[in-house]
Amino acid sequence: MRHGLLAAYDAQLREEVEVTDFDDVRRDGPLWIGKMPSRGFVTYRNLAGVSAAELDALIGRTVSTFASDPEITEFEWKTRDHDEPRNLGTLLTNHGLRPQERETVMAGLCDHLAGDDPVPDGVELHRVGDRGDLEADVERVVDFQNGVFGSIDRMVDATLRRLANPYVDMWFAEAGGEVIGSGRLDRVPGTDFAGLWGGAIREDWRRHGVYKALTEARAREAQSAGVKYLYADCTVMSRVILESCGMIPITTTVPYIWQRS
Repeated sequence: MRHGLLAAYDAQLREEVEVTDFDDVRRDGPLWIGKMPSRGFVTYRNLAGVSAAELDALIGRTVSTFASDPEITEFEWKTRDHDEPRNLGTLLTNHGLRPQERETVMAGLCDHLAGDDPVPDGVELHRVGDRGDLEADVERVVDFQNGVFGSIDRMVDATLRRLANPYVDMWFAEAGGEVIGSGRLDRVPGTDFAGLWGGAIREDWRRHGVYKALTEARAREAQSAGVKYLYADCTVMSRVILESCGMIPITTTVPYIWQRS
């Protein structure tokens, strides 16, 4: 099961699919490079055949390109631990990028995740915009997320732009009139996958079943749209919940971040 999911992930969710949200996308050899206001992103599918010297030069050229753009404050180079070369992280660090927390890539059959466990007492689930005021919902959810993840510039505008995509939906959990959790569902056109992103629960509501309820709600929505697989990059805490829902780990990923001094 794991090998089949990993093969499907590599074939369908790498390269061009990862940069669809970016305003400016270009290629440099095996790299796909995306840019939007203030930040950039680098990914690839396969670095086989690229010599150590060529790869070192490619990394240096990428850093120089972003550094020469005064609008860019940071960029991410996404790595997966099942890829070659094994020393890619060392090369990136040598060029000034810093590794972030390792996350586990989870995947599973949508049908296995679309459960119907009861929503915790006192909690309501809503899809953003379903009650008629999309922007107000987004502002409330972003305000909640800023309290969990830290403030990100222009996040309301970026979220509204993302939700203009008909393949993207956001869900949130509410208790006592306050947002206590959120999560996004991104169906990936032309693939068998949808992604679970941005999962967050307010600290005092963790371990009460809210995350699982949001996961199942998104899985049911994906199922109704004909999605076969769900996947997510997750922390240790999220991994435990997603495994209980029927997802399995297929690889791990480390983002390497360059930031302007």
